Amino acid sequence: LHKLPQGATVLDFAFHVHTDLGCKCVGARINSKNVPIRHTLKNGDQVEILTSSNQKPKQDWLNFVITSKAKAKIRQTLKETEKKDVETGKSILFRRFKNWKIDIDESKLSRFIKKKGFKAESAFYQDIALENLDILQIRDSYLEFENENTESAENRSAGSFIQETPFHVTEGKEDVLII
Repeated sequence: LHKLPQGATVLDFAFHVHTDLGCKCVGARINSKNVPIRHTLKNGDQVEILTSSNQKPKQDWLNFVITSKAKAKIRQTLKETEKKDVETGKSILFRRFKNWKIDIDESKLSRFIKKKGFKAESAFYQDIALENLDILQIRDSYLEFENENTESAENRSAGSFIQETPFHVTEGKEDVLII
């Protein structure tokens, strides 16, 4: 027997039993009938949790679970998944750029990511890991961005260049330096 609050769902029950069970839950069999994870439990239900090794917690699960334990575990798992995706995306990008013999400057890359419209670098790397961004298009865009920055830096430095006049030292009895 498990006590859950009124309105608890199959997913709440799965997380109540064990975190791994909740994370892999795809549905349940209640009183010998298959039901989805959103199904609200009633008093006296006999619940058998159905799992899949491919299942992972999703953001929308937070909308229908009601227990704080289930919400906390879902958030924790989502954050861990996000961190893994960021690391994977970053390693994919750096490995591919290394294979293409493209040097990555961290400051240029962060400006490039901001120019692409990402508020955080983690979102950019996560999109790479989830294959929402094409790595070939990123390469082409980065090279264009790098060329634009190089040209504008050369133009800026040439435009603001002031030629210095050489120093003239007069020899005499006085110890004076004339510039």
